[in-house]
Amino acid sequence: MDERDDQIREILDSIPERLKIVKDGIDFAVQQEYLKFTKMINLKKYAQEDISAITFSLFKSGLILEKKKALAILAQQGTLEAYRTIEKFLESEEQELKDWGVLAQEECRILLESSLSDRNAGIVITGLGGEYNRLRYYVVVRSRNDAALTDAQKENISRRFSHICSQFDSILEEIQPYQHYVAMRGLIPMDIAVADVIEGGINECNAFGDFLDETYYVTNIKIPTEAEIQQYFIELRRDEE
Repeated sequence: MDERDDQIREILDSIPERLKIVKDGIDFAVQQEYLKFTKMINLKKYAQEDISAITFSLFKSGLILEKKKALAILAQQGTLEAYRTIEKFLESEEQELKDWGVLAQEECRILLESSLSDRNAGIVITGLGGEYNRLRYYVVVRSRNDAALTDAQKENISRRFSHICSQFDSILEEIQPYQHYVAMRGLIPMDIAVADVIEGGINECNAFGDFLDETYYVTNIKIPTEAEIQQYFIELRRDEE
């Protein structure tokens, strides 16, 4: 094994599992755009000497489209040099294409790993991201009959959901109480049913007063706006009539 193989191994050692969860959330629309864009690239058009020019355009071109194209082409090279180039780009101050660069880096990383192993590898990318083997979710639980939650009930929700998360190897990152509902953000392992965690928390809360509705809102795509949450409640009430 030469020095280059050692460098590649060093990169791959940072991956905790064969299936890697991308930490930062990436908008679903960006993911779709990237996949559609890369499918249109004909790699046979680019000889090795073209890659140097492509790398140059990544850092010198003022055109967003040219930078997107350069990142996508470099990603599909699956080489150490391409990986380092994308890494350098992500360390620059060009935040406008950060999500695109992350997608390119992960694609390049997977190709690198595949070149050293006969086992398939993959990545999981969601709008809210994750860590290690856990995906991040945004959850909203509401009071029964839209009753105003008391301070004691809000505190109970915080304690009970923290407890249920610990039972399921999950992490409650943030909890925000409102008048009629409580919003939470947390990390749940991929091999755990999300419903088990949420419904378990609701059941534990209701053992102390039956004050939470069994319906809830959950997503790993994005953090909803207040208007979107209220629209969800309106639709629920309409269905309940």
